[in-house]
Amino acid sequence: MKRINYKLLNALIALTIIYILFLLRGLWGGVFIKILAILKPFIIAFVIAYAFYPFLRWLQNKKWPKGLAVAFIVLLTVAFLGFIIYSLIPIFSEQLVSLFSSIITFVTDVGTKFDIDISPIRTTLYDVFNKISANIGKYISDGAVNMLNASINFVSNFIIVFVCFIYFLSDMDKIRNDVKVYFRKKNKKTFKLIQNIDHETTQYFKGLCLTLVIQFFEYTLVFFLIGHPNFLLLGILSSISSLIPYFGGLVVNLIALMIAAVVSPKLLILTLIVAIIFPNIDGYIVSPKVYGKTNNISPLLTIFAVFAGGVLGGFVGILIALPLTIIIKTIFNYYKGDIYKKIDDIKEKI
Repeated sequence: MKRINYKLLNALIALTIIYILFLLRGLWGGVFIKILAILKPFIIAFVIAYAFYPFLRWLQNKKWPKGLAVAFIVLLTVAFLGFIIYSLIPIFSEQLVSLFSSIITFVTDVGTKFDIDISPIRTTLYDVFNKISANIGKYISDGAVNMLNASINFVSNFIIVFVCFIYFLSDMDKIRNDVKVYFRKKNKKTFKLIQNIDHETTQYFKGLCLTLVIQFFEYTLVFFLIGHPNFLLLGILSSISSLIPYFGGLVVNLIALMIAAVVSPKLLILTLIVAIIFPNIDGYIVSPKVYGKTNNISPLLTIFAVFAGGVLGGFVGILIALPLTIIIKTIFNYYKGDIYKKIDDIKEKI
């Protein structure tokens, strides 16, 4: 009598379970989305606290008491948000309206020069820009009370995220220690993997935060020096665009060029020079200095990750594509020897 191949049997059972779950996705899919919606504020709070943890450790290494360091980070965050709301948003709104006008003027000039009927495009742009401008103006003019009435879900989620962020940041040492103790007892190899993932993701978040700050000041200053009318807006967009490798910066440079084309040929040439030179400075000088030898992901893999993240998860998928890729790559590199050994064993059996 032949021996039962338990590995094959387990694989068939697993595939059957996956197929049944796929058929019943209409039933459990809604439940999963609800659970994810409940957990989302806590996940966001933990990620933000995890990103701020290196800064907390740095303050503690400078002999700051932990409570004072946490309070300083919280106050710094509140001050930054207050500065954004009361100082930058009105300027941002004004420059955004100017940006919309410049884009419409650019489209009109192209239509006139090449004798193209662009009235449907212009009408669509007017509608979109008017809606965006109206919403921005409404949020600024109505104030916090009306915004609370109009968007109670957003405000409540924001409060939950902020409060949980403080708790997670305060207890991050304990959380990390509990995870280490658990995996050290459970499996030493898995514990080593968790350490590697922790190191790589920490380096990524440290580098990302530094890159956001550098690119904001870099592009705001450069566009200001060449006389670009939307220098502050472009500086903010350039900083945010660093969250989306390659594509984000490209979109910002295209916007800058479209506005410059309307203003003057001289500004267009200067903006084109900035669009060519500074992304290369960021790619070959700033990023290697910031990230060092960690998070060494090829451009092709980065582009694929961003594209796949966009297809599967939309804008949020694009934002988390790179950190997830770093985690997956770290796991693969850690188990690479075991994977190749298994493949060789299978080849020998065949």
